[in-house]
Amino acid sequence: MKNESVVELIKDLTAKLSAVAEEFNGRVAHAAEEVPVGEENDEAALVDYAETVLEQRRMRRQFLPGELFHEPAWDMLLALFVSRDARLPMNIKALVSMSDAPVTTSQRWIEHLHKLKLIDRVIDPTDRRRVEISLSHTGDQAMKAYLRALKHQ
Repeated sequence: MKNESVVELIKDLTAKLSAVAEEFNGRVAHAAEEVPVGEENDEAALVDYAETVLEQRRMRRQFLPGELFHEPAWDMLLALFVSRDARLPMNIKALVSMSDAPVTTSQRWIEHLHKLKLIDRVIDPTDRRRVEISLSHTGDQAMKAYLRALKHQ
């Protein structure tokens, strides 16, 4: 009887996560369609803007307690967006250091970002202990759309 309720709970959670992912993917697709004319090739400006946002987020910790600004997933998405432009490989260890959060917390967020299809994980064929992390196409489009909207606010 217990196994049946656990299975039902897992099915329910899976359905809810799938619904959230579908809604998110729909929003990303819609936002990608709304790229203003002449801004299709503004990626360098968006990367510069993302670097500025990331630096501003880090600067807050110099003046205020870091516990006020605990958003490891957002820090990771910004870092991945900036690093993809520089063609810098981002492994889990590097990404965890960018999130300024405990390793276990960061790893849970990495797993969650992967389930939401915002990031891709690729195991290094030469060293299977290393996992390279990058923004997925969906994650890249979402970051571009958000940064464009933020920049033109």
